[in-house]
Amino acid sequence: MKFSKDILILDFEGRDVSAQVGAILLDHETLEEKDSFISFIQADLRGEALLKSGITEEMLVRAPNQATVGQQLYDRFGCDIFLASFVQNKDIRFFQNLLHAANIDFVSGPTDFQKYDFHIIDIWPLAYIHLLKEGYEGSTKSEDIFQAFGAAPRGLHNALEDCRITADILRKIINS
Repeated sequence: MKFSKDILILDFEGRDVSAQVGAILLDHETLEEKDSFISFIQADLRGEALLKSGITEEMLVRAPNQATVGQQLYDRFGCDIFLASFVQNKDIRFFQNLLHAANIDFVSGPTDFQKYDFHIIDIWPLAYIHLLKEGYEGSTKSEDIFQAFGAAPRGLHNALEDCRITADILRKIINS
């Protein structure tokens, strides 16, 4: 299967604020990884999100701010891509916030990012439907779906690792 554009898979760690972003760029023809990016983001994050990710407050204090990370992502990957994530509603909202902080192509607010294709690939529903067709009866939680596709239990969450798991799931769905 050949996509018309490369695919940028995004993942953010943090529940209400983004504290880490990971991204991998997949080749539009082979779905092989062409490039990757990971960065902490300055944030005031405490509690459960810190425990799941292993991110410490120290890491976030020294991290670049949203505007810097947004500009780095834009400079690295541009906008002639499809955006994808495992839970697109959360990840795309966080991505839009980074772009907004960097003043990249916003006409009226953080939900209006005109340079990007509005076709966003949400991999969770594709994965869940694929598993249901195979007789899956497990939960809808990401960790369970990841493992149903053969991923090892994650332990601490890492945005780049989650992107790579998501890319592997996309490849398995497309190549089945």
